[in-house]
Amino acid sequence: MYECRHQGESISSRRGESLNSLAVYILARTGIALFRLLPRAAGGGLIRALASLFYRLDRRHRRIAGVNLRIAFPSLPERERGRIARRSFQNAALNLLEISRLPALSPENISRLAVYDEVEGLDNYREARRRGKGILYLTGHFSSWELLPTAHALYGHPLAFTTRPLDNPRLERYLSSVRALHGNRVIPKGNSARAILTELHSGRDFGILMDQNTSPDEGVFARFFGVPAATSSSVALFALRTGAPVLPGYLTPMEGGRYRIRFLPPMEAVRTGDRERDIEVNTQRFNDVLERIVREQPESWLWGHRRWKNQPPENPQDLYALSPEELAAFLCRTRG
Repeated sequence: MYECRHQGESISSRRGESLNSLAVYILARTGIALFRLLPRAAGGGLIRALASLFYRLDRRHRRIAGVNLRIAFPSLPERERGRIARRSFQNAALNLLEISRLPALSPENISRLAVYDEVEGLDNYREARRRGKGILYLTGHFSSWELLPTAHALYGHPLAFTTRPLDNPRLERYLSSVRALHGNRVIPKGNSARAILTELHSGRDFGILMDQNTSPDEGVFARFFGVPAATSSSVALFALRTGAPVLPGYLTPMEGGRYRIRFLPPMEAVRTGDRERDIEVNTQRFNDVLERIVREQPESWLWGHRRWKNQPPENPQDLYALSPEELAAFLCRTRG
């Protein structure tokens, strides 16, 4: 009797989860269809308005963004940090607009939306390609990060990249199909090392987002804005293993809803013969590049993520639970 009831409850729970998953999928597809039909300017305006409302209502992520900005820019006035956070929410939300329009993009119209920077652009990509070992793209959640690989592919330079699978299988399958529409290859994160090595050893290109918190077991602590941040060591590991150059790339928003594709000069991995030290040194170098980009265009970065969630044992284990005074004291100690 108990087992039958327990089994029934389990089946009911799974059905409830499945219905919730379906509802989320339908809602997401409806939103994407709406933004695909709206004129671009109207769609962008609506998304910014919704993101601003979300920023006001979502106290949790607003607080996370506030703590992150106090860590990164402690001398900025509170009002300015709030402005950056609000714009960050808007920029992140614009990914929905760009995803909705990816199917309509083509080699003929991509230049109306995204162009290469004249100084830090295509020439740096070509320099990395001339080395003949594939390219490791180093990037993060800047501006409309969903658009970057598609725009680059439509200019004739497809790549592969990893994504963290969503909990919603239907939505995950849909997004993967959209991301791969124009020749890119999407490889789910987790057990992807062999696929990445295959791509690079074959002289092809691979992109990795490296700007989010990871578990200490999957990376190393590297300073980010002067504070230890658990950072994926994957870019350093693959660069050391394959000799592929690391090419930092990102989008810079322009006026009129357009974007500039930027590539910084390609980087070679530092090699000293001490593998563990090489991983730490190179991961820190790559973190420094990402920090430079954030400082250059802070409004475009994803501040609502707990970038400093994991800390070394000697530091407070939850920076986001500290009071402003406690956080200021910690930063003073940490930065000397």
